[in-house]
Amino acid sequence: MLRTLLLILLLGRLLISEEIIVIGDKNFPKETLTIQEIRAVFLDKKRFFIGEKKVLVMNYKFHHPLRNCFEKNILKKSQRSLERYWAKAYYQGKQPPKIIKSIPMLLGYIENVHPSIGYSDVNATFGKEIKILYKGECL
Repeated sequence: MLRTLLLILLLGRLLISEEIIVIGDKNFPKETLTIQEIRAVFLDKKRFFIGEKKVLVMNYKFHHPLRNCFEKNILKKSQRSLERYWAKAYYQGKQPPKIIKSIPMLLGYIENVHPSIGYSDVNATFGKEIKILYKGECL
């Protein structure tokens, strides 16, 4: 039992690297984004348009390890504070990012929907046609 638990913890640790990246589609017009711009885009404080198209912003479902890392280290918010934020923001006409279930789903959207933005484990994007807009650490 203890071995199984230890193995699960080790595998989970290997699947999520210590580095998280914010990515956009290969034609994303900016080369990089600041952490303030990322927060503004993911919290719908800044309407981000490219031409006349609104950028598709994507987030993982609750309790996904990458989402936990992103909220803690990039957005600097707890899950509870984000729930309260979106409850209030809804009445101001703001919408949260599109919820996705997995990294392959994110990469499928990034490669096929332009413009789009999301975040991923750095190891999962090797060989994909994406643009890395920001690199951060999971602490």
